[in-house]
Amino acid sequence: MTDTGNAAPLHDGPSILNQPRVIPGAGPAAHSDSRHDWPYEKPLNDPAIAEIWTYTPRYSYRAGETIDFHVHSTRPSFEIEITREGPRPELVFAQAGLSAQAVATPENAHVLGCNWPVAFQLQVPESWRTGFYVVVVRVRDEDGAVFEREHFVVINPPLSAPRSGIAFIVGTCTMNAYNDWGGGNSYHGEGGTPRFKKPCPRTSLLRPWSRGLVKLPVGAPRPVSREELRPFAPPLLPAHPYAHHFGYARDYGDASWALYGKLFIEWAEAAGISLDYFTQHDLHNDPQLLVPYRVSVAVGHEEYSSRPMREAIEHQLGAGGNHARFAGNNIWQVRYEDGGTTFVNHKDENDDPLLGTDQQHLLSNAWDLPEVGWPVTHTFGLTGTAAIHAMYGGAAPRASGGFTVYRPWHWSLEGSDLYYGDVIGGRPDCVAAYEIDGCDYTIRDGLPYPTGRDGAPANLEIVAMAPALLHEEDHHSATMANQMNSVSTPVIKGDGRTLPHLEEHEGVRHPRFGAGMIASHNRGIGPGDGTMYVVGASDWVVGLQNRNWFVERITRTVLDRLSGPRPMAAG
Repeated sequence: MTDTGNAAPLHDGPSILNQPRVIPGAGPAAHSDSRHDWPYEKPLNDPAIAEIWTYTPRYSYRAGETIDFHVHSTRPSFEIEITREGPRPELVFAQAGLSAQAVATPENAHVLGCNWPVAFQLQVPESWRTGFYVVVVRVRDEDGAVFEREHFVVINPPLSAPRSGIAFIVGTCTMNAYNDWGGGNSYHGEGGTPRFKKPCPRTSLLRPWSRGLVKLPVGAPRPVSREELRPFAPPLLPAHPYAHHFGYARDYGDASWALYGKLFIEWAEAAGISLDYFTQHDLHNDPQLLVPYRVSVAVGHEEYSSRPMREAIEHQLGAGGNHARFAGNNIWQVRYEDGGTTFVNHKDENDDPLLGTDQQHLLSNAWDLPEVGWPVTHTFGLTGTAAIHAMYGGAAPRASGGFTVYRPWHWSLEGSDLYYGDVIGGRPDCVAAYEIDGCDYTIRDGLPYPTGRDGAPANLEIVAMAPALLHEEDHHSATMANQMNSVSTPVIKGDGRTLPHLEEHEGVRHPRFGAGMIASHNRGIGPGDGTMYVVGASDWVVGLQNRNWFVERITRTVLDRLSGPRPMAAG
């Protein structure tokens, strides 16, 4: 089979390689309309050009269920391959000579969905184990040119299977927010520009994934630069120019399965850890799904969730189960409408029709808003509104990259040989990087304690910390004096209005400076409540990928302890 992963695409709309390069952070003169600078992936429907995409109406299936593959192709014949991800990928299905056709696609397919016909159906064999399965569809031309794109399905465990393993949660909700296939996502869309973004408050699930959100070449850069920054050199966001040059989605680095979940499950399965796979959408459809499990796990960049998804974690904790979150940037509540096929996320809550109604607790905005009334800290102890960025562009670019230990006696560090002041996962791994969660804290006698001002529980034990910032510090086009006099930099909407930040809402803190944390607490809300353990950083998984001994040891200790008897709180 031909692997085109390291080559530039045959096309992604108008030739990306012939377009002006957009350098993130450049001045206004470097930008023009985003539809010309960085075209969105969508069909050209030119019979002279090979193209194919697919999507499925659901993200997860069980053995015996039928998967419908909706396909658009400019070639009458296509191939499909399905591979189970893991330390040793398993090709479980391959077939060529399947029939498809070119289909008219709505201009705003990112909002309405594609409405393509079903080109292929597959009944999930009983032999398929629970896991994450990458689907590749491919067309070939007579001259040997190949065009392929990726999708995925998650196979849940059989209903009759014992729930003795670990429930691993695939972050499909955050992937929804960053998928810009067809014309936009929760951050930008057609009609905006790279400098003045115009978020899409409603996007469809019935469309393919933009290139890079499922599969990436080995070596594709992450959002974070791990190189030492020379004096006065501009900080870099390496994923953006790579994506622009090679035709990947602008936001692949923010939500790609290949950069986050894939790294964890490869490490876990290689270590003999048994995982049962679910998507966040499985939790949305059944908030009781996790109750039978002793522990559930989320990893990577986990920024978004719906109320039922979060309730599923609460129900598990209330039943005496535990949750381990090796993930960062926990901020947004979202909704699913139109029978679950539309992702709703209003970056400005004033545009949400639920504001001011008796349903405003379902606002598709920050969990920490007073109108929503359910701060992230109430469940997880840490929140993404406590600073957010570390080693991301101009946000602490010369930080150690790791978490500094403050409570080496915590149960999760048992047997790790870590001392007070040691750094976990520093350069070159940089596990405390990109987007990062913490809480409001104070230092007493050299130890951090939660203040509770943001709702963090009094029994939250802060194990380790890393500095983080709300925004990048810009040493190149603004003075530090101007930056320090401003609490935050407002986001400018496409129509010129400013988008309110969280600190403008009464009762909500969103400080400019703070810290990401490793922390845990025993719930203690009801009898038998479980334990919440959080490593509040999206890039913790890099330490697992690189076999950092301390990162591996801590992760294994957490999973082993939370799978067994509930750990005792440290004194």
